[in-house]
Amino acid sequence: MSRTYEALKKAEAERLRAGQAGPRVDGRRAPAVPWEADGEAHIQYERIRVWVTNPTARATRVKTLMVVACHPESGTTTTATLLAASLAEGKRSRVLLVDANFRTPSLDLLFGVRNKTGLTDLLSGEGADDHGIQPTSRDNLFVLPTGRIATCPVDVFDREAIARFTEDLKSRFDFVVFDAAPVLDFPDACALAPYVDGTLLVVEADKTSVADAKKAKRELERAGACLIGVVLNRHREYTPRLFRGLLGRTN
Repeated sequence: MSRTYEALKKAEAERLRAGQAGPRVDGRRAPAVPWEADGEAHIQYERIRVWVTNPTARATRVKTLMVVACHPESGTTTTATLLAASLAEGKRSRVLLVDANFRTPSLDLLFGVRNKTGLTDLLSGEGADDHGIQPTSRDNLFVLPTGRIATCPVDVFDREAIARFTEDLKSRFDFVVFDAAPVLDFPDACALAPYVDGTLLVVEADKTSVADAKKAKRELERAGACLIGVVLNRHREYTPRLFRGLLGRTN
C-alpha cells in the first residue's frame, strides 16, 4: 500500500469538519474513502479479512457479507470498500462490491461507473446476469451500483429474488460485499440479512451509543443475520478494529 493514506486521512478530517463530502453529481456527493490504507490501518483491514475468511472461525464459510451501521455517515462505505479491496488482494480473489444502499447510494460516484442499470434491475429480472456489474481500476474488484431507485426501496429485496441472486453470485465470485443502508433508520438491511453468510456491524467511535449498537445487533439477529463481528470505525488512531465480543457473544 502507498503512503497516500495519511494525506487522504487529513483530507477526510477536513471534509468532516467542513461538513462536506466528495464531488457532487446529480445532487449527491461521493464519500471520501482513504483508498491506500497504510501501516496500522492496513494491518487492521488484513485482520478483518483473515477473520472473515477463516474457515475454522465458524461453521459456514463466508462468501457473501453485508456491512451495515446503525446510522448514516458512520463509515460503512469506507469499511465495505476497503475490505472488498483487501479481499481482492488476497489470493487474487474475484470480489464484487454491491451498493445495496438505495437511500444514499454512492459507489457509482466513488468508482466513476455508470448507474443506469444495477442491483434493482438484476433483482427484478429486467437485466441479464451480469447487467450492471462493472470492473474497477483495481485488479479482481468489480462493482454493482444500485441501478434505478424504486419508490419503496425495501420492496426490491424480494425473498425469492434475493435468494436466487446471492446464490448465483457465489458461483461467479469468491466474495460478495454488500454496502447496506443503516439498520436503525431503514428496514432494508434486515430484509437482506437472512440471505448473506455474514454481517459486519460498523460502530463509529465516540458517536454511536452502546444502546444503539446493542439495538442494531438485536434487530439484525432477529431478522436472521449471522453477526460475525463489530468494526469500531474512526477510532482515535483512525484505524478500524474488529471487536468480536464488544456487544456480547457473536456467532
